[in-house]
Amino acid sequence: MLRLPTFLSGVLYLHGTPALAQQPLQLTDRDSLLLSRQRYSLFRPVPRARLRPMSTDRPDATESAYSVDAGHFQVETDVVRLGQQRFYGEASQQLAFNHANIKLGLTRQMDLQVVVDSYTIQTEDAEQPVRRAGFGDVTLRLKRNLWGNDGGATALALMPFVKLPTGRSCGNRAWEGGLVAPFAWQLPRDWSFGSQLQASWNRDPEAQAHYLELAPTVTVGHDLYRTLGGFLEVAAAWDTRAPAWTATLNGGPIWRVTDNVQLDLGVNLALTQATETSYFLGLSFRR
Repeated sequence: MLRLPTFLSGVLYLHGTPALAQQPLQLTDRDSLLLSRQRYSLFRPVPRARLRPMSTDRPDATESAYSVDAGHFQVETDVVRLGQQRFYGEASQQLAFNHANIKLGLTRQMDLQVVVDSYTIQTEDAEQPVRRAGFGDVTLRLKRNLWGNDGGATALALMPFVKLPTGRSCGNRAWEGGLVAPFAWQLPRDWSFGSQLQASWNRDPEAQAHYLELAPTVTVGHDLYRTLGGFLEVAAAWDTRAPAWTATLNGGPIWRVTDNVQLDLGVNLALTQATETSYFLGLSFRR
């Protein structure tokens, strides 16, 4: 989802002239905070009073450019998601429960994520109906914030990922991977902008071959009230198997229940043929 921005931070160390060396370095409150944050790690958590505002990778397709604070964990999940698609007259449905992203803050700028497709029911209304159900695949991701975690108007991150073929009934039984580059920009008057480019190396089970997929997104968010916001997003995808693009228009409200709990509700509306339309209810929290 769109959780937005902050900018490159750090302390400037001066080397050179004796005159500069003799002068005491004047630290601002922000500099002192950054120096203290550098000492935090997985086993030395950031104090709760110094946590950054919670930023989630949901409910939009655009990932957050911010990492989870060191020593803390965060869970973001589709409580339930219903997807529907029609392709050449045949309809398919997918009902997903608790597809969760479990995050653990490792350092001031890095977190580890485990995405688990907990339980999925898939049906295909063809001449011979098909029904599959079960545990899905697991994806490992490592997010590295490049700038903006601790201040500023913009933020950028890189997040490589690899998908493990743990699913049997619901999965393509193939190793896949890629890289995501999310960007965030905090605008005036409680508006925010986000975008990303994701490059994935996916497997086509029918062709028995891998292919490259590129998936750009653009999202805009606005705080309607102190605890209530919303987002509107366009997400697209193109791959080397076909020249056509697919796209969805995504949107919905976001309710910040507390500083550490968030609820969301939304829809991904298909803009192109053979593209899934989905409806979802989500929950995020951190400790």
